[in-house]
Amino acid sequence: MTRETRFLRVLLVMFLVGLVLALGLLYIISLDLAAAFPEVAHLRLPIYVAVLVGLIPVIVAVKVVFDFLGVVDQGEAFSVQTVRLLQRLKVLLGITAAYLVLGLVGVSAATWVAMGQMIPSSLLVWFAGEVVTLFLFTLVALLERLFAAALELRQDNELTV
Repeated sequence: MTRETRFLRVLLVMFLVGLVLALGLLYIISLDLAAAFPEVAHLRLPIYVAVLVGLIPVIVAVKVVFDFLGVVDQGEAFSVQTVRLLQRLKVLLGITAAYLVLGLVGVSAATWVAMGQMIPSSLLVWFAGEVVTLFLFTLVALLERLFAAALELRQDNELTV
């Protein structure tokens, strides 16, 4: 494990710890909001479970990034395995983006029906999450294409004697 990938691995672990802490904080906030808005308290648990389900692709994506760092440590950054890992990461980000859109529609409709209004700040946070996810999707798609092109050049170079 090189120094550079060790630092990235520590950052990924810190991200996962922060995610767990954020989920705990979200649960506590959901309890407070259920007490403050009893008309939508019945939605607290389904929404929290939906958030947990939505984070499954994110956690799998972190595992994919760990695998990618392992490939880099082996000195095989420009390999078929790297392109496959980037494809998998792109699919996971696409699933996350689609799930965010589905969640936005579902939660917006449920809140509108239950309360007769939308909360603009929650929409802003949701749109920000969607924009970040789509940006990451685009970035990974670009990296996938670059690594695929580099792999083709590497293979052509190895065939040239």
